[in-house]
Order: sequence, then C-alpha cells, then structure tokens
Amino acid sequence: MEDLKYEDILELRNKVPGIGVTTESQNRLPIFEPSMKPREGIRVFEGRHGRLTVKGRLGQPHKNLLETIFWKKEIHDFFEDDGRKYLKVLYDESKVKKYMSQSQKSEYNHKRYKILLEDMMRTVITLETEKVKVQGTLIMEINESKIMRPVKSRSPIIPKEVPLITIKFGAVATVLLENELKFTYDPQPIMRLKSGISQSLVRYLRTHKEHPSAGYYLRPLIETLEGQIKNEKWWEIRRYLKEDSELLKQLGITIDFKDDRVVVVESHKRK
Repeated sequence: MEDLKYEDILELRNKVPGIGVTTESQNRLPIFEPSMKPREGIRVFEGRHGRLTVKGRLGQPHKNLLETIFWKKEIHDFFEDDGRKYLKVLYDESKVKKYMSQSQKSEYNHKRYKILLEDMMRTVITLETEKVKVQGTLIMEINESKIMRPVKSRSPIIPKEVPLITIKFGAVATVLLENELKFTYDPQPIMRLKSGISQSLVRYLRTHKEHPSAGYYLRPLIETLEGQIKNEKWWEIRRYLKEDSELLKQLGITIDFKDDRVVVVESHKRK
C-alpha cells in the first residue's frame, strides 16, 4: 500500500471489498462507554451479547472518530506479521478532522483528535462473544505515509502536498472486522446528537435488521448498553434522551416517554 501513488488510489478503491464503518460488537456492547465524557479506569460488563473488560478510556467521541476514519478512508488492506493478520487503513487527516467538525470552514480540534487516537492505542480490551474471543487494543500504530496528496492553493504558506496517514489496527478491531457482521452508515448524523447515550442507542439499533412493531421497552433497552442502572441515573438518561428527541426522530427513532417505548420506523432499518 505504501508503494502506491495518490492518483492510483481512486482506481484501486472500487476494487477492494468494503469493510463498513463498524461491527456488531462495537455497537451492541459498551466497548465505547455511552458517554461524551468517558471515565478513565476499568469497566467490566456482561450482557446477552457478550462479556467485556475495558482498561483505559473509550467513549462515544472515540467511536465518532473511528467511524469517520472508516467512512472517509482512502483505501485499506489486510497484511500478515508474524503469522497474524492486521488491518491497515490510509486516510487524509484533514478530511477526517473537517468531517468531525461538521463545518466546511473549520477543522476538529487537533489536540482533541490526538488524545482520542492515543486513548485508542493504549486502552486494552478483553472481549468474548459467541463468535470471537480476543484481547488487545483497537489501534497499534499511526504514522505519516509516504503517499502525498496534492493541495490546491495559491497561498505560499500552504504546502503543495501533504502526507496521508497510515493507521495499523490492533487485534481487537481486526478480529471483529474479520468475524462479525459489518455495517455501513454515515456517522455524521449520529455525531449531531448531544448525548453519548443517544449516540449509543442509535448505533445499537442500527445493527438490527428487524424491530418489534410495538417498539422496545426503553429501560431494558438502555440497560443493554449501560448495565443495571439506579433510578437517579435512569432519570438523568431520560432527560438526555428528551433533549435529543427531535434529532432521534430524524434518524427514525421515536421515544414515547409516557409509556417508555422506543419505536424504529421501517425506512431506517438496516439495509
């Protein structure tokens, strides 16, 4: 992949099988804490989708960045090292940060972007489901690539070309992509939701092909993402969901807070 020229990527991109932006366990288990301000520490979770231990810090901002990298990537490839397979992705850092900012006039905060990547490199995940059993990190290495992207600008202070970024994914991300169902969707509408629990809820529901016509009971659905919750926490979560209710409707999810039911409309079921 490092031997490519930038102009070769467009031609090769359509020939490479897609890998989506996420997998079932990444959305069904709280690998990424359902919060915009994830806590540093050790999280242990066990539910109907599997068992999980996370040592470090991962939350919905990390998930937003990870999905954006896959959504905006230039190209990807699998390679072997010491008999183990790893995924490598090539992406344009400026495109990713601009997409994360949700504005064409600015970029996502660079310091924040770097912190999120560093968290994904150092956080250790132990995961066991019916399909996989794996321990490791999401990301192993991040480096500047030898492949340069031309920059169209008349400004003398802007370089005429910039390097693409190469990201080598660790055992966890690679194993999940190889063994699980993969899902493709634009992460930007989810990123517009204000709360981590709202983002986590949408991602969970996106991994299901069928939804009950009468809807889901809200609290058991949330506990699938959070684990057992006390009443004080429950009322806080309801408040967050109410604040995002209009944006959730735009994503095909309606919450009846009187009956505590969640209904997913037909047009937003997984394709």
